[in-house]
Amino acid sequence: MAALTGRLVSVALDDTDSQYGGCTTHLTGVLLNELGSKALLADYPLLVRLNPNIPWKTRGNGATVLRLFYSGDPMDVLELAWQLAQEYTTPRPPLPGKSPGVVVVEGPVWDDPAMRALYRQALTDVVTRDLTERALVKVGGSFRGGRGVIGASSALAALAPGDPYTFELTFYRLPELWGSRRCVDFGEAFLAEAESSATVNNLDLEERVVAAAPGGPDPVLAGFRGLRPDELWQFEGALCERPHFAVLYRSNQHTGVHLVEGELRPYRSMLIRGTVASRPIKVPRGHVVVTLKTERGLIDVAFFRETGPLTEAAEELMPGDYIEVGGGVRPYSPSGRLTVAAELMRVLRVSKALTKLPPRCPRDGSTMESLGRGKGYRCPRCGLRLPEDAAIEVELPRALRPGLYLPKAGRLRHLTPVGGPLPTLASLPVELKASDVLRVYENPS
Repeated sequence: MAALTGRLVSVALDDTDSQYGGCTTHLTGVLLNELGSKALLADYPLLVRLNPNIPWKTRGNGATVLRLFYSGDPMDVLELAWQLAQEYTTPRPPLPGKSPGVVVVEGPVWDDPAMRALYRQALTDVVTRDLTERALVKVGGSFRGGRGVIGASSALAALAPGDPYTFELTFYRLPELWGSRRCVDFGEAFLAEAESSATVNNLDLEERVVAAAPGGPDPVLAGFRGLRPDELWQFEGALCERPHFAVLYRSNQHTGVHLVEGELRPYRSMLIRGTVASRPIKVPRGHVVVTLKTERGLIDVAFFRETGPLTEAAEELMPGDYIEVGGGVRPYSPSGRLTVAAELMRVLRVSKALTKLPPRCPRDGSTMESLGRGKGYRCPRCGLRLPEDAAIEVELPRALRPGLYLPKAGRLRHLTPVGGPLPTLASLPVELKASDVLRVYENPS
């Protein structure tokens, strides 16, 4: 650990992407390359996803953090990052109401209670600029910019020792290729996936597409996710266009840390439990709405057609089933009730599916006929009548089983958990070389 010298400095960025291209993770790679040997890494670069239900987010609501050992003035890092952010966003202005933010804090910010509380709130709820600045003052943080300061600050204390994490290896395109069709080979990606033990949400096998490759004008070629960096580098063979550079991020993606119990308010990410109150309703375009009876009253849960097997499982629910749902609280609902847009469902208990069949005649064994609702039964041969409660109750098999139900692979939201154990770090900082996380393939022409 002798190489870890200098001040421990964290620099975070957010809100540098745009509808015209650009990406905060891409700028972070540019900053990392610009810092070069001036700083040593104290952790992997961090890709931190925040509350996915915030309406003013762009795409995945992600901020980035570089934890560094830096022997110079931390303000130099702030000014360099801010200069790069301004140069980066000038030709591609952010969306209305958004503006880049850069924050620098010294010391082990992940241990600070106020910053940890800020991170937890930003995962699940709305965070204000005032709250953000109060937390920064307590840790002596410095910042530049607008709304992006909120997300950047909130990400600083993420992924502390003991927090679960995954990795994302992101390949970036040469600038002259931005906006053109990406070239990522499904067959080669499938082979890399088949040889891996712990990859996450990279392929849509049903559609035979590489879900890790986005479709917009941003500079990302593909971002492959998993638990082992060595396995993620194997996806390099699926790239049929030469990348500009690649960055390996440690991330809170697919950890489920955003889903919490508590008061239901618009835009919150929540876990709720309840009993299915009525039959699921299939609405136009294939979405399914299920009403739950909870401690807070009746709550509607919306399952969207695009989630595939999750919506199919919701259609199999019956009154009396007891389930847990994770998702975002919508600010409006046609029914007037609170509505949660589901991103996962855990079936905790299924009720019995019962039906009633006409009884057999005790005289001649014939199947009796119903005389109508509440009127009992009559034997078609001998005319014997029996009351309604003589019906035979039979339990029908249920297709739905207790367990976790998720959208199909390739359709998971960034933070949606996939089940199974995830790694944690025992302590920070860690010793890393820039070559462990950054690989430059070709300079732009």
